[in-house]
Amino acid sequence: MRRPLDLYRHTRLLASNTKALEAQVFRRVLYQLELAQQGSELEQIKALADLRVLWLTVSGLVSDPDNHLPAALQGNLQQLAVAVLRELDLPVAEQDRPWLVQVSIQIAEGLEA
Repeated sequence: MRRPLDLYRHTRLLASNTKALEAQVFRRVLYQLELAQQGSELEQIKALADLRVLWLTVSGLVSDPDNHLPAALQGNLQQLAVAVLRELDLPVAEQDRPWLVQVSIQIAEGLEA
């Protein structure tokens, strides 16, 4: 178990770095998805729903006119979000789960770089 002071320092570091917080959100959703693969169908559906909410949020944020990212990057992220959401619209049995996970991992890694 981590000491309270260590937890505070970790939280303080994350709070001062927006990219780290965003990466942490991706990592948590990915972790839930990984755990759900060994769980019930309901747990898998919940994890996929969380992944959907994450990517809907990405889509909304990059389409915000006040977004500070370069327009080209916003467009690329929007296209990626649309592709992920289309995949999530498929029946669960037809979804390319490894692709969904890999795309999300790559975004998390990019945020951590």
